[in-house]
Amino acid sequence: MRIPRTEVERLVGKVDGRLLVLYGRVSGHGQKADLDIQIQRLQAWAATERCGVETLVLSDIGSGLKASRRQLQRLLKLVCEDKVGEVAITYEDRLTRFGQEYLETLFACFGVTLTVLEPGEEKTPEQELTDDLLALITSFSGRLYGMRSHKQKELLQCAQAVLTSP
Repeated sequence: MRIPRTEVERLVGKVDGRLLVLYGRVSGHGQKADLDIQIQRLQAWAATERCGVETLVLSDIGSGLKASRRQLQRLLKLVCEDKVGEVAITYEDRLTRFGQEYLETLFACFGVTLTVLEPGEEKTPEQELTDDLLALITSFSGRLYGMRSHKQKELLQCAQAVLTSP
């Protein structure tokens, strides 16, 4: 038999002062306006649905495939320190593009609720696979073009240096 965490805390007199974390993410700096909209929606939701709960807003600009995002790492550390009671996101893929189940398992171990404001429609396995493949292709092509543009910038700087040197 499992006893809910809240019941144990009630019996020992602990007040659950854990945080509500509002987390937003976009893939690139060109989507900063979208990130601002995500955060505004999360804050409006928290103000009406979780009034009076201490809230922390975290956001990242980076690929959902990268686990090294600074604020995501901060969130995971806070969860492991048992300082988070709930995490709210606008869409399912804001925390990570793949491996959402791992995060849900971690959250469950610490009694953290994951709230998705805009849960996606139920997808068939074929639709999920197609979406995953498209996300991978988009990510890797972005890296490839990003590397190319970086190399092109280096080449241009080198050419300018040669042309301007006496």
